[in-house]
Amino acid sequence: MRNRLFPLLAVALASTALTACGEKEDVVTHAETEAVYVSVGPKDGPYLKYQVQVSRQLNPGDFENLSARGDQEKIDPEDSEYLKGIPQDALKLTKNPKKPLDDEVYFGVFIQVANDTKKPLQSAALSGFEIKDSQWTEGDPQAEKHVYLPIAAVSPKDPGNPFLYRQAIVPAATGTGSGYQPLANSPAGSSTTAAELLVFKIPQANLENRPLVLHIKGPTGGEAEVDLDV
Repeated sequence: MRNRLFPLLAVALASTALTACGEKEDVVTHAETEAVYVSVGPKDGPYLKYQVQVSRQLNPGDFENLSARGDQEKIDPEDSEYLKGIPQDALKLTKNPKKPLDDEVYFGVFIQVANDTKKPLQSAALSGFEIKDSQWTEGDPQAEKHVYLPIAAVSPKDPGNPFLYRQAIVPAATGTGSGYQPLANSPAGSSTTAAELLVFKIPQANLENRPLVLHIKGPTGGEAEVDLDV
């Protein structure tokens, strides 16, 4: 839910690594809940820190019939704006008239990236993100049915929609403040989530296959994962 309170305390699995200056810092690569920063980067750094601000089902209405926007009580005008810039073909949802729970829904992950280093760093590409549900098993012939990739805009690097996630150079930290993606003065950065949006299509029934885990791969190596609060 959009107004869900973030947990004050979050449990995370962490590994320890040495920084270039020889001091130790915690490098968290698995968060068991949202609102925890996970570190992504090569073994010895530098790292960018990714934080899921919130994840939820999106309810933009019926894109194939704009004059009849579905169930008006479930439509969120803000969600309609979030999906602009994505090709209509990519927005089509798979439907199963005999089993509506198998119908795909839009699922959004609002994510922020922080840079605590003294040099600008490139964030993960859109292809560096995926969600796996609890039914995913490596080597299973049906495994791909439980992996979900973000929908790409017409131009993933410049989607034209200021709220959609794009790979970018995250500014270096200045003074005691981190650099952030999105920028604080951008539409996404000044929104209620202060984050950019990853959009997925997931069968509604599969939202029950918890935990749904967001996997993040950095452009220069390193991986992390976050259990989503579905």
